[in-house]
Amino acid sequence: MRCGRGKFFVSTGEVLLPGFTVNGKGACETAKVPRSGKAKIALSAAWTFPLNFAEIVSGDGKEVFRERINLNNTLAFGRNQFEFTVDLRKRKWVRLELWDIAANGAFTQQVWLE
Repeated sequence: MRCGRGKFFVSTGEVLLPGFTVNGKGACETAKVPRSGKAKIALSAAWTFPLNFAEIVSGDGKEVFRERINLNNTLAFGRNQFEFTVDLRKRKWVRLELWDIAANGAFTQQVWLE
C-alpha cells in the first residue's frame, strides 16, 4: 500500500522535517538510483534543542540498513538545509530520522527506489 500524497512526517514536536527528497523525489514517490548506487538526500529541518544525529534507514526486502550521520555541531533553535550522498545500491526503500540531544526526533515516510 502506498502512503497517499506523502504530505506528513512524524515528530515529537521539537524536530521538524518540512522537506525531504531522494534524487529529487519526495516521500511516497519512486526515485531512480543509478548503477553506482549513489543517491542525494536533501533535507530541510528545524529544531529546538541542538541536534545529535541523522539516520538514513533503508531496506532491500530482507535486511534493514542504518547509516548514522553526526550532527552534534548544531546549536539550539536552529534551521538548516542538509544534503547527504549515500549508497543505496540494491535497496528498495529509504527514509530518514533526525534526533536531538534530548532524544526528541522526527522521521519521514519512505521513498521507494528503483
